[in-house]
Amino acid sequence: MFNPFMLVPCLICLYTVLSMAIPLKVPALVKLLLALLTVSGLAKLFLLRSTPSGFDILELPRNIALLLSAMFSFMIAAAIICLAKDVIFVLWKIFSRAKFPAHHASLTVLVLAVITTIYGIYAGTRVPDVVRHDVKIPGLGRELDGLKVAMLVDIHTGSVNRRPFVQEVVNRTNALSPDVILIPGDFVDGHVARRKYDLEPLSGLRAKFGVLAVTGNHEYYYDLAGWLETIAGFGVKWLDNESVIITSGNSRLVIAGVPDPTGGNHDTPRALEGLPENVPVILMDHQPRFARENAKHSIALQVSGHTHGGQFPVVYELTRRFNNGFVRGWYDVDGMRLYVSPGTSQWDGFPMRVFDPSEISLFTLHAE
Repeated sequence: MFNPFMLVPCLICLYTVLSMAIPLKVPALVKLLLALLTVSGLAKLFLLRSTPSGFDILELPRNIALLLSAMFSFMIAAAIICLAKDVIFVLWKIFSRAKFPAHHASLTVLVLAVITTIYGIYAGTRVPDVVRHDVKIPGLGRELDGLKVAMLVDIHTGSVNRRPFVQEVVNRTNALSPDVILIPGDFVDGHVARRKYDLEPLSGLRAKFGVLAVTGNHEYYYDLAGWLETIAGFGVKWLDNESVIITSGNSRLVIAGVPDPTGGNHDTPRALEGLPENVPVILMDHQPRFARENAKHSIALQVSGHTHGGQFPVVYELTRRFNNGFVRGWYDVDGMRLYVSPGTSQWDGFPMRVFDPSEISLFTLHAE
C-alpha cells in the first residue's frame, strides 16, 4: 500500500526528472536511464518506511547502504539545483529576448548534482576533525580553569557508520586527554543485536571525570531499554533529568542532562533540583529548540546536537525553522551560551554534508 509520507518525495522526484532530464538534447534511452537513476533515489525511503519504526533500514552490506544513500542524496541535490535553474529560467524570460539554453542549463544541473553528491557523501561519512573552543564560564573556580570537555553527538552508528568509524572517533577523542566527555544523544540507528558490536569501541573512551550522556530522539526508535543498559555497560553514565558535580579543590561545576522529549520525560527544573547555589551549570539537551526555556534556569552553557548543522544550504533554512532558529555554532540566549554541534557523523538516511563539516568538539573552560 502506498504510504502518504512518500507523496512529497515522489513529487520532488518527478519535478527533477522533468526539469533536468527532459530538456537534455540526448537520445531517448539516455534520458530514460537518467530518469531511472533519479527515481532510484526513492529506494532508500521505501526501505525506511517499510520497517516498523520508519527509520530502521534493513540490514544491508555497507557498500549497498552507502549506494542507496548516494542515490537519494543525488535526487535531493539535483532537485535543489533544478529549483535554482528554474528561477533563472523565469528571470531569463522576463528580462531577455534570447532563447533560454535549456540543454546546457540541464546539463549543468546534472554535472553539479553529481559533483555535489560525491563531495557531500565523502564529507558526511569521513571521520571528523577536532574543533577547539575556548569558553568563559561565569563563576568557574580557579582549580577548574582549563578543564577540557570533549563532546561527541549524533554518532549514528548504523549500516554506514560501523565499528572502524567509531573506533577512530574514540582514538581521536582520547588523544585530546579530556577531563570529561559529553555525549548528548543519537548514538545509534538499529537494534542492539545488530549494532552493539559496532558501538562497542565507546567502552574505550577515557576521561578523568567520566563519560556522561543523555538520550537523543533516535534512541527511542529502537530498543530503548536495551540500549540504555548496553551503553551503560560501556562505562557511559546516563543523566536522566539528573546532574553530577565535578569538584577540584574548592571549585565545583555541575553537568546536568535531560532526556530527549521524544520519550515524554524532558524536565530541566527536575535535572537542577537540589543543586548548591552559585555553582556554574553545563546542560546537555539533545535538541537546541528548548534553549530559551532552559535559559530561565541560570545555566551557563547548553550543548546540543540534533540539527546536523543543516547539512546543505537550502536544508539549513528548513532546519532553522524546526529548531527555533538554532542550527549550528554559538548563540547567546538570554544570557546563556548555547553551542549547537554539527554532529560527529550523520544519520544513514541522508549522510550528505555540503559546507557543513562534522566535528569532535573540545571545549576548554576558563573562569570569567
